[in-house]
Amino acid sequence: MKDISKNILQKIKEDKVRPYSKGRFLLKRSVIWTVFGISILLGSVASAIAIFQLKYAEWDLYQHLSHRPLEFALLVIPFFWLIFLLGFAGFAYYYFRRTEQGYRYRTLWVISGSIALSIICGGILYATGLSERLETVFQHNVPFYRELQERKQRVWMSPGQGLLAGKIVKIISKQKIQIEDLQKNVWVVDIGDTIWKGRLRPAKNLKIKILGNMKGESQFVADEIRPLQGRKGRGRMRHLRHKNKK
Repeated sequence: MKDISKNILQKIKEDKVRPYSKGRFLLKRSVIWTVFGISILLGSVASAIAIFQLKYAEWDLYQHLSHRPLEFALLVIPFFWLIFLLGFAGFAYYYFRRTEQGYRYRTLWVISGSIALSIICGGILYATGLSERLETVFQHNVPFYRELQERKQRVWMSPGQGLLAGKIVKIISKQKIQIEDLQKNVWVVDIGDTIWKGRLRPAKNLKIKILGNMKGESQFVADEIRPLQGRKGRGRMRHLRHKNKK
């Protein structure tokens, strides 16, 4: 045993090995926990937006898209944010395992705990109303995300299946409006027996989604009209603020 100890000491002297300072260990520990915390925070943001999108997903569109289940799934399930949540849970797991006691816990428990913590924190963020504001920021500032949302909106360009979306370009009468759809086609829409969701009212340049039936070329009868973007009438309110500024 003494010989082994002497050999180790000799090797340390030859290689000029120096012990790490306490400050270096504290810095490393701080970095690991900081990155772990950031991973949980970003996972919480992803979770909050996913909760928001799931709550306001248009599940009733299944009857219109029942023959296209993949499109329906892409429309109502926030895959983008769920993938982000799992990705940040993976980061949290990686750095938690590098903490002093991290090696003691099973992989499944660490990953499950990270996801659960992100969902709980995400629920708190959602309750504050921050999730919708964050989604708006992403739509306005991240081209990839904006394109993804625009692809979702294109699902509404299925007039034969009772779905239509576009912008009101003219209010013909109390019974009819004229809209320009997302493909720049012009439609005359019968709104005589229409239910307006989200406190909407007919207004020029208002962007809307319509549930109803196609009646001949460029003719559509609306059963229900919803805001194209936003929830609970936010699309309408943004339109009114923009109009008042003018």
